[in-house]
Amino acid sequence: MRGPVGDDDLEKWESSAQTPEDHRTAAATLLAWADEPHPEDDVPPARLLSSAAWHLETAGDAEDALDLHRRAVEAPGEVVPDARCYLHGALLESGRVDEARELANEIRREAPADTDVYLVLGENYALAGDLTQAHRWLTMGAERLERTDRPINGIGVFHLLRARRRVRDSLGLPFDDLDALVPPIAQTQSEG
Repeated sequence: MRGPVGDDDLEKWESSAQTPEDHRTAAATLLAWADEPHPEDDVPPARLLSSAAWHLETAGDAEDALDLHRRAVEAPGEVVPDARCYLHGALLESGRVDEARELANEIRREAPADTDVYLVLGENYALAGDLTQAHRWLTMGAERLERTDRPINGIGVFHLLRARRRVRDSLGLPFDDLDALVPPIAQTQSEG
């Protein structure tokens, strides 16, 4: 039996994989670990599968990655913010827009409290070129902030509001109260 898997093991694979073949090797190892969990693993099978899927995506193996994302959704354990977010992105990337929309609607109906879910889905749509849906999801996340105790100055909140403002700028929408919570994009870039 193998030893327990921890976050350091995932980080090792992420940082050492440089070529498509390295990523495929990493994915195969992570998949084997997910298929035979150790009772003392710190990383649940769902995260191992999600990480393996990322490696396959990076290697250009989109269909195999999509299969692992589907498995991650069903596997034991938590993937932050939600394994379905990564499945959604893979569906959009593979052109399965209707299936991605159905999954997004399922997530929306659950009204997740974690605003990072809205950020990831919004960014998925932005990457797919659907800025209208990106704006919708990022705005739902911003509205969710008003109903949570999460501090407005948190880094995740900043990323959500920044992404929303970037998408609104791309859509040519007028400045609103939520846009006022983050500096203009050009100002942020010049400060970095």
